[in-house]
Amino acid sequence: DTVSDWGGISPVGSMVSEDPSVTTDQANDKPLMQMVSYESGELLDATGSNAKKSNNNKITLKNLNISQLTSRSDVSEPVLSGNALTSEMKVDLQNKLRSILHALAARHEAVGYCQGMDYIVAHLLRVLQDTILLRVVQRSMPATATTPLKPENNNQIDNNAQANNKEKSAEVTVEEDWRTISSDELRARMNNINSHSVIVEEVVFGVMDTFFSTYSLQHMYWPELRCLKTCCRVFENLIKQKLPVLADHFQHYDLNVGLFALGWFQTLFLYLPSMPSTTVCHIWDIWLVERSFKIFFRIGTAILFLSQPTLLNHDDDGMMTYLNTFPDATLMRRDILIPCALQIKITNRMLVEIEKEVTMNAEMDAEHHQFPP
Repeated sequence: DTVSDWGGISPVGSMVSEDPSVTTDQANDKPLMQMVSYESGELLDATGSNAKKSNNNKITLKNLNISQLTSRSDVSEPVLSGNALTSEMKVDLQNKLRSILHALAARHEAVGYCQGMDYIVAHLLRVLQDTILLRVVQRSMPATATTPLKPENNNQIDNNAQANNKEKSAEVTVEEDWRTISSDELRARMNNINSHSVIVEEVVFGVMDTFFSTYSLQHMYWPELRCLKTCCRVFENLIKQKLPVLADHFQHYDLNVGLFALGWFQTLFLYLPSMPSTTVCHIWDIWLVERSFKIFFRIGTAILFLSQPTLLNHDDDGMMTYLNTFPDATLMRRDILIPCALQIKITNRMLVEIEKEVTMNAEMDAEHHQFPP
């Protein structure tokens, strides 16, 4: 399952909804389980078409009607946040977060813990927890893995047989159709499983371990952050190729791309407070399918492209403030950002060539500093 598939039932308090059926009253009622993510208040009605690019490989904007959209954003605190999260929910998520990060550091000792991991684990917890618990209730996933003990004598065999009969009779009650029980009863069963098992921590740890091992996410957190810094230098070169006017503007104010891009790549764009959960999940889906970091470079370039009119009117302080907050959350909507990013031609071969160039330049600079003329 992809991240979006697992997140079919999102926790209360997700940032943005793109489902027209969610109304203000539904958001204010704060239902126990919401089938889509939502933002309290009126849903935006977005219209617009994809971004086009010209023949000279520079991105141009055509009929992307952003001005008709109203900027609305539930700018939350990073990591474990959300207007609808109670204090008990936050404590529960914090405990889970701590356990998963400790297990992850023990599993990958060469990496340990690095800042940025907490954003990713916290997002997975927020997106997956209710789905995991619901699937346990549906009996599609075991709540615990138990191994029966060997009986010591015949009396224990008889006792075990009686216990098994009781368990079977209890299972008849549990296996009733979960869709027929009330929301209160469903939530009570989910809370009970959450309190008496570690199934949520196990699943989220498994997802993170897969990200690290199969999708090479651990490279982003190697000591000295060498890979992460290389990604920022590659991204800087992409800006020069795709957005030369903006690159000149950055150079004029001596703005280091790493000052804002480091947090973007280190948290897989969760660092941006106005980034909707639905957009992040869609980005991750593409990453998991393609098994390439290419989509993150596309997203970063698309964000700068959509923000270019604003950035060109600011100095270095104004640009950094904007790039760290993005008050116009409209640009982060899934139906705006994703189509724009997919129109930007960035290939794996292109990234490899840029990385070789960046690495060679870094080595030459190191030699120059070591052996000055």
